[in-house]
Amino acid sequence: MKKKIFNIALVAMTALLLFGCGKKEEAKEEAKEAVKFEITTTGPTVDAIKKKGKIVLGTSADFPPMEWTSFQSGKEEFTGVDIAIAQSIADSLGVELEVKNMAFEGLLASLNSGDVDMVIAGMGADEERKKQVDFSEEYSKGQQVLLVTEENKDKYKTFDDLKGKIVGTQLGTLQHKFATEKFGNNCKGFDLNNVIIEQLKNKSIDAAFLSELAAKQFASITDGLVIIDNLGIPDESGFAVAVKKGNDDLTGAVNEVVKGLKDSGQVDKWFDEYIELSNKEAMK
Repeated sequence: MKKKIFNIALVAMTALLLFGCGKKEEAKEEAKEAVKFEITTTGPTVDAIKKKGKIVLGTSADFPPMEWTSFQSGKEEFTGVDIAIAQSIADSLGVELEVKNMAFEGLLASLNSGDVDMVIAGMGADEERKKQVDFSEEYSKGQQVLLVTEENKDKYKTFDDLKGKIVGTQLGTLQHKFATEKFGNNCKGFDLNNVIIEQLKNKSIDAAFLSELAAKQFASITDGLVIIDNLGIPDESGFAVAVKKGNDDLTGAVNEVVKGLKDSGQVDKWFDEYIELSNKEAMK
C-alpha cells in the first residue's frame, strides 16, 4: 500500500513595507494554507509536468462554490473548491498551477488536444465521458434539481411537469444531455450559468436545470428563485478530475491527492469555506 503523508504547511506571505511622507506602514501579513501530499506515482507525464514546472488546469469559472471568478483582491482570480483541489495537486507535485478558464463544453477537447493537463470543473464522470477521457475517483456527488421563480414553485413537482415548457441548461453538461433527450428543442443551452439565471429572471425560460450545488448557490444569492428537488430522476454522476487517456501516471498521482483530501476531511472543509465565501462575495 502506498504511503501518503498529509502535510498542511502555513506559507507566510509578507507584503512590502510602504513608504510615504516620512512614515512607514507595515502591511498585514497573510497566511495561506497549502495542502500537500507525498506522491509516490511516477511516469512520463508526471516527469514532464515537473520538468515544465507547472500543471495547467482547464475549468469553467461560473459554478460557485466549485469555481468562480473573484475580483476581491483588485484583480481577476479564480477560486472555489475545484481550484483548491487543483492547487493541492500542483503543490503535491511541487509545481505551479496555471488556470485556463473556458466554456464548459470545450473542456474535454482542450484536454485531449494537450492544451491543458487536467480538467476540474464540477464535471460528472459519466460513462459517455469515460469513453473520451480518464477520471480520478469521485470527490463529490449531488442531485440534479430545478431552479424556478417563486411564483412557479408549486407548478413543477416532477420533471414531467415541464413538458411543453422551456428549460435552460449549460451546454456540455449532463443536465443538457438529459433535458435534450427528454424535451428536444424545448431545452435551451447556454455557455454560462450566469446567463441561465438571467434568462430565468427575465422569464425567457420557465426553469433552469442545474447541478444541486450551483442551484443552491444561485438560489441563496438571487431574490425570487427557489429549488425544486426530488424530481424522480437519477442523481448526477460524481464529480472527478479528468485526465487525458493514456496519461495513467498522472491519473494515479491525482488519485493519491484526491483520496488524501477526502480521507482527511479537507474536501468537506473547503465546501463549507467556499459556500460561505461565494455568498459573501455575491452580497457585495
